[in-house]
Amino acid sequence: MTLHSIALFLHIVGALGLFVALGLEWAGLLTLRRLANIEQARGWVNLIASLPRLYGFIWMAILLPGLYLALTVWGWDKGWIVVSLASMVVFPILGAAVSGSKLQVIGRIVTSENGQLSTTFHDLVSDPFLWASIHVRTAIALGIVFLMTIKPSWDGAVVSIGIAALLGLTSILPILRSRNA
Repeated sequence: MTLHSIALFLHIVGALGLFVALGLEWAGLLTLRRLANIEQARGWVNLIASLPRLYGFIWMAILLPGLYLALTVWGWDKGWIVVSLASMVVFPILGAAVSGSKLQVIGRIVTSENGQLSTTFHDLVSDPFLWASIHVRTAIALGIVFLMTIKPSWDGAVVSIGIAALLGLTSILPILRSRNA
């Protein structure tokens, strides 16, 4: 057992954790869209509200071993490493900037109201920007896994993440269509 193998293990566990957290966020948001009363929603809102802390631990579990591996094994001249790192920096910004503010309002509604969920609540959990955030973050995470597997050049890495983000954005089109219908 070497420091390299431990770092690689932690890096992979962090990536698995990222997909678990994204899945929990996705399941929570889908469930909230279907609920009718505040009491049912509170547990799911509390779960989603706990995810930023989990994302922080996951981010560190991915980043620290990844930096170690980049410094000791791969070097900084590889496009896939720099593009992956840049994507990991964008990831929490998308989560906090887009989802964070809307989820805070959702949390306030759930703690201050009783009975049936309001139209405001349903509008917030159906907000296209909230859904774009989770779709794009999931696509970027998959794009990073692609980069780690294929290890493309600079151009290939940038194009790959660009395509992943674009696929994430286009995947919300059915949501937009159903909202407008």
